[in-house]
Amino acid sequence: MQDRPAPEQVVPAADLTEAQVQFFQKNGYLQVDRITTDAEVEWLRGVYDRLFAARAGEAEGRYFDLGGPRGHTGREGLPQILAPERAAPELCDTLVYRNARRLAARLLRCPEDTVTGGGHMILKPARYGQETPWHQDEAYWSPDVVLERVSVWVPLDPATVESGCMQFIPGSHHTEIRTHRHIGNNPLIHGLVTDDVDPAHAVACPIPAGGATCHHPRTLHYSGPNVTGHCRRAYVLVLGAPPKPRDVPARRPWLDEERRALQARSGQDGAA
Repeated sequence: MQDRPAPEQVVPAADLTEAQVQFFQKNGYLQVDRITTDAEVEWLRGVYDRLFAARAGEAEGRYFDLGGPRGHTGREGLPQILAPERAAPELCDTLVYRNARRLAARLLRCPEDTVTGGGHMILKPARYGQETPWHQDEAYWSPDVVLERVSVWVPLDPATVESGCMQFIPGSHHTEIRTHRHIGNNPLIHGLVTDDVDPAHAVACPIPAGGATCHHPRTLHYSGPNVTGHCRRAYVLVLGAPPKPRDVPARRPWLDEERRALQARSGQDGAA
């Protein structure tokens, strides 16, 4: 793997105008052309490929196929690594991480030194990478806390409609969490989908490698299958204020379904 780019190399600015912040507040998403350098993108690809080759975090449940049943042995159409910074802490000392924190602070109108969080990596393999169905990120989150966060989605390859760029429903973050279900109605599949969406209102956001889209956790979003001959690598940083406890837990029955399914699967594995 090549050496990490030196800090003194050209640093793209991650400053946002007030008009961009207001656009985000109105629409629930924002497209940013560049938040890191080409040199760092190349370095990040090396880290990314190394982590996926090692299936980093699999023993702890942090590596799995988002679009397939947990523990399946078939072809993985949407492999994911949660908290890749645990296996590669150098990710926290990068332009992309620093600029993502800066973007989150500006969009949430909070001091940058209060912004915390971490990332995950999602891979869409060439030609058979699955779609990521319509969903809201908050549907995945603990029902016991309130999180004011922004997802900063950074492709390490050009993200096109054909390879699976992000698509959003403008203004959908102003609504409540929709009813979600597991892909294929299988609670052993972590990936969620909501049927309460009209894709006719979707806005696609193709961006170059090293660019970013930012979205609110309630913004409905989707990315299509990768039908190109090149993989689509994405590094997602979810950043914002520390969590606050809810007085009354939110209703997330799909999370309970997954927990029960995993417990039953674990019991069966133990019996075997």
